[in-house]
Amino acid sequence: IVPTVIMPLFNKYEPLPEGSLKTRVFELAGQLKYPLTKLFVMDGSKRSAHSNAFMFGFGSNRRIVLFDTLLEQVKEDEILAILGHELGHWKLGHTLSNFWVTQVYFGAAFYFFSLTFGATELYAAFGFTQFTPTLVALLLFFQTLWAPVDKILSFLLTLFSRHNEFAADKFSVDLGMSQMLQSGLCKIHLENLGAMAPDAWYSTYHYSHPPLVERLAAMMAL
Repeated sequence: IVPTVIMPLFNKYEPLPEGSLKTRVFELAGQLKYPLTKLFVMDGSKRSAHSNAFMFGFGSNRRIVLFDTLLEQVKEDEILAILGHELGHWKLGHTLSNFWVTQVYFGAAFYFFSLTFGATELYAAFGFTQFTPTLVALLLFFQTLWAPVDKILSFLLTLFSRHNEFAADKFSVDLGMSQMLQSGLCKIHLENLGAMAPDAWYSTYHYSHPPLVERLAAMMAL
């Protein structure tokens, strides 16, 4: 519903024109057995110069969307390498694993919230002695009891995400696209004004994607 109904309210999606790029993208999808049915270009330039590509859909009805800025900023071979990375996430099961990890995370959070929902002493400490609205109870739980747990779990999820990004990079490299992926990432990082070499400790905790220099080093080491 979101990509087919809600997102078109804010951006224009047009089929990618016939040509070499469209043919090669479908060939890449076929090579990886990705059931691609439609290929769109989105007018991302109406809001910023940020470039990206993403996939959506279920079962045998999958679609790929390219930002128009991506088509302007990188070459055709570099687009294919970037799509090789994105398709790597699908082929390696990262999409499903991220979905289930998220479900477990929220399931655990609300389970422990249910255990504390009747803790009148907790709410009384904040002045709620007679009746505690559910919204207030949620806010108190997530801002007090769950906050330190969330810091630890968020860090573990960040490490998991970074691992997946390196794995998707390797997937694209194994397709023979190493040089094109490296040059494509450099171009879009420059255009997106991304931090290429932030502090290692800071990025390890805060960045779900490894810094560009780390990704390039990992690819060159393969």
